[in-house]
Order: sequence, then C-alpha cells, then structure tokens
Amino acid sequence: MGSAKKDLKRNNHTVPRSYLERFAGEFKQVSRLRLEDGVCKDEPIKRSTVIRDFYLMETADGQWSDAAEDVFGVIENGGIQAIRAAVDDRIWPLPDKHRGALSVWVALQHVRVPAVRQGGDEVADFMLKLSVAVNGKPRIQQLLAERLGRPPTDEEVEAKWKKLTDFDSYKVKQHPNKHLKLINELGPRAAGHFYDSAWWICRFENEALLTTDCPVALVPRAGAEDDGVGLATAQMFLVPLDRRAGLVIQNCSGPDRELPASAEIAHSFNQQLVLNAHRSVFHHPDDQPLTGLHIPGVRVSEISIGADLKEFLSPDGWRGGKA
Repeated sequence: MGSAKKDLKRNNHTVPRSYLERFAGEFKQVSRLRLEDGVCKDEPIKRSTVIRDFYLMETADGQWSDAAEDVFGVIENGGIQAIRAAVDDRIWPLPDKHRGALSVWVALQHVRVPAVRQGGDEVADFMLKLSVAVNGKPRIQQLLAERLGRPPTDEEVEAKWKKLTDFDSYKVKQHPNKHLKLINELGPRAAGHFYDSAWWICRFENEALLTTDCPVALVPRAGAEDDGVGLATAQMFLVPLDRRAGLVIQNCSGPDRELPASAEIAHSFNQQLVLNAHRSVFHHPDDQPLTGLHIPGVRVSEISIGADLKEFLSPDGWRGGKA
C-alpha cells in the first residue's frame, strides 16, 4: 500500500461520520466501549471507525484507487437524508425515494464492515491451508521448481513443507479487492431484499439506543441461535437510525408500522446490537444504554469452520503423489 498517492482518501470510515453524528454529543464526540478490554472513553467521531486504506482498491495497472469511497459517499448522503426524513421530520412510511436510498444504505453497512472482511480472510486462510494439507509435498515440489527454475532438493521441499504446515504460525489475508467485489455483488441483492420487507420504526422519548461498528444486527430465529445467521435465515434486522429511533426490518413482506416504545424494547434492541458488535460500541456521552446488558468480549473468529486442518495432512498428496 506504500505506492498509494498522497491525495487519495486514505483515512476510511467503516461507519459513516454523518451517521455517528446522530449518537454524538455537543463537541461531536461519542463514548466508545472497546470490547477487547472493556474500556469506555469519549472520542471525536472524526477518529471513530477509521482504518487506514481500508477501501483502497488495486486497479488493473497496479495503481491504488479510492473510487469506492466516492461511491460510498453518494450512498451515505442518500441514506442520511432518508434517516432525517424518518427521524427528524417523522415521515412514516417513507416515500419510495427515501425507502430506496435507505435500503441501499443499510445494505452497504451490512457488507462493508471489518467483520465481513475478517470472515473472508478466515475462509481464504482455511482454504489455502487445506490445499497445502491435501496436496502435500508433490505440490510444494512443483511450485518450488517453478519459482527456482530448477528441481528443488529434498531438503528444500521438506523445509517448505514444515513451514507451511505449521498452520498456527501464519495467517492468510485476501486481497482487499475481494471484499470490494463482495460489496459490489452482495450489496444490490441485500438492498432489494430490505426494500421488499416490512419496516417497523420505534421512537423513544426517554430511552437511548446505542450503535456499533456493525450497525446492522441480524437477529436469529428462535431455536437457531447456534446455527449461524445470514440474510435469508435471519428473523429480522435491527438498525439504530438515531439514539432515539430504531428501525426493525422484518424478514418478510408486510405493511410498515410504528411500534410503541418501551424500556424493554430499547434494552432488547441494544442487547442484540452489542452481541453483534465486532470490536466497538458507541453511544451518546450523556446516555447510559449499556446498563444491564451482557457485554461479550471480542469474537475470536467470524466464521465457524469446525475442522482440524491437521486431520487432512497428506505428505504424499491425496492422490498418493500421482499427477
């Protein structure tokens, strides 16, 4: 990434500043709870969720481009206008223009976050190591010969095999373009899914909502909490639009509604959001929405694979060393 030009947009917010402003105090600060150590401190939203070069993509000619940030900016602008219409102007149901813009905004927030990229990295890590395990030394010998321009020695093959099968000593990460491609492919499908679903809004007078670095929370269906949850299998999607308004997208069609607010609904909303958080939880400095919640630690992984790579180790290759 060192070849990136200085004029690129390199301080990339994974959650938009315009959105975090709705949870910020007078000086545009939010209280941030770090899940890794439980520390909660105020910080300016201009620093919140910033990851250097996170959305830069490599072009065909090997240059780095911030074109994705430009596209995200258009989507963020449309989304925040829709949020203002729903929350500030209390327009409900939203007209098609705002409904479409907010659907795209929610879809983008669902797929753009670091948790999704980490999940992709974990899949890439497992698949490469699985390939090493099942293809064995014959494949390593072939790759070394291509790289060295000569047949490798037995010692060279053995050393490479030992290094690559020490699976705990290294992690594989996908190219950032892979995540951007996923956003481009999955985002429109998710937006269409959200648009066609039933939307419920809940407005709070006294209770406060929080948000997280994964501001779209997927709620699993009852009894399926341990089976994983995705776009098709979730019971509903929770999106805090503002510290005083929450959007519930049902995973079915139906009429839009306004839900009566209660402390119980706010507590449940906030609990699901915290359980869905990746590393950080944010709230208005004057609010106390964390009271009474179960606060988990940082998730070790985003993908549950449930397989021991060592069980697949085949030094001679899964075909017994045959081509």
